[in-house]
Formats: sequence, C-alpha cells, structure tokens
Amino acid sequence: MSSSPAIHLTDRVKLDLLRLIETNALNPGDKLPPADRLCEQFSVSRTVVREAIASLKAEGRLRSLRGSGVYVSKPPLPAGGLSMLMAAPEEIGDVLDFLEFRISVEVEAAGLAAERRTETNLLRMEQAMTQFNRHLSDNTLATDADRAFHRAIADATNNKRFRLFVDEMGERLIPRRALGASFSDDKSKSEFLDVIRTEHQRIFDAISDRKPDEARVAMRQHLEGGRRRYREWSLAHEDTGQ
Repeated sequence: MSSSPAIHLTDRVKLDLLRLIETNALNPGDKLPPADRLCEQFSVSRTVVREAIASLKAEGRLRSLRGSGVYVSKPPLPAGGLSMLMAAPEEIGDVLDFLEFRISVEVEAAGLAAERRTETNLLRMEQAMTQFNRHLSDNTLATDADRAFHRAIADATNNKRFRLFVDEMGERLIPRRALGASFSDDKSKSEFLDVIRTEHQRIFDAISDRKPDEARVAMRQHLEGGRRRYREWSLAHEDTGQ
C-alpha cells in the first residue's frame, strides 16, 4: 500500500517530462535540463526524477551518456518494424487507419468526459476553442489548438490512460500540417477549419450538458468526418498531380 503514491508520482513526472519534450520541441539528440532543475520544476525529489527517467529510458524514449547527461531518443520499433502508435504519418493510408483507431479510443473518452467533467475541464476546452479561433487565418492550420481541445477532453475522463494516449501522440494526433495539407484558396481553408470548429462546439455542448451518448455521437461524427476530409483531400491532391 505504501508504494502506491510513489508509483503515481513517478507516472506524473513521466508525463511532465514528455510534455517538456513536446513543449520545447526537443528532437532526438537534444539534451534534457539537469536533474536538479527538473526536481525544482516538478517539485519532486531527485529519486522520483531518476525513476521517471529510468522508466522512459527503458521505453527507449531517453538515453544517458556517462558524465554528459540525459538525451531524447527515438523509441525503438517493436519486432516486425511497425509501431502501434505509428511514427509521424507520411502516407494518407496511415492517416486513415490511425483515425479509425482514434475513433475506438476517443468516442469513449468523450462519453466519460460528459459523465465526469468539472468546471475546470470545461474552461480548458473553451480556452482551446478560443485558441483555435485565433489561428483560423494563419499557416498553422490551428493544429496545436485542435490537439489542446482533444487533450482537455482526455483530462476530463479522469483516467490518465486517455491523457497518456494524447500526450504520446503529440503532433501526430493532428497530422494535417505534417502532411502538407494545401488548399486552393483562403476560402477553402476557412471552410475546412470552420467545419472542425463547428464539430468541436457540438462535442463541447454535449460534454457541458452531461449527455454522454450525445458526446459519443458527436465525437464519432467528428473523427469520421476527419477521415472523409483527408480522403477527399488526398483524391484532390492526386488529381492535380501535386
């Protein structure tokens, strides 16, 4: 019984480290801050930081060099060469397969979020939607805000595994910018993002109203709509020879 809090704390610091890597855009080969600074930043002991780093090293996410420090490392692929949570998607077929996989996870997350959400969870979703609106006209395609919205829903499940899924995926969760999604004009891009904004609002409303079945339906429609949009974009991309 006494070991449970330490395990929970180590898991939290692991997530904090993954977020630090993502927030600071650290690439394989980049060095983590010193342990003392991590202890101060995460308000934990050196032992907890050491255990979290050791766990991430065992997963292949970090590596250490004696006398030098701890560095970001690419996680190794399992036997067979394919990662369940694939590398950054480069082929449209990978994206469609991954969106199908996301449906199985995030539809249930939306339902649980509707049952368990707090006012703080709703505030984070609203902040992500506001951020989304601010990026409608720039070249980011609002990918960071989109991911923040889905992460806020994962948080609202009060089940850390859903949040871990979103955190592990990082930028891969919303692949449109990485794929180089392009539009014929600003109007097409605006319409594309406006549909997503409307779908997010529908999900939010169901979660806010504590209607889990409606939240699941809204999330399913959102992700299935995403699969359709990527498929249509791919076909248009091939037709124009780009």
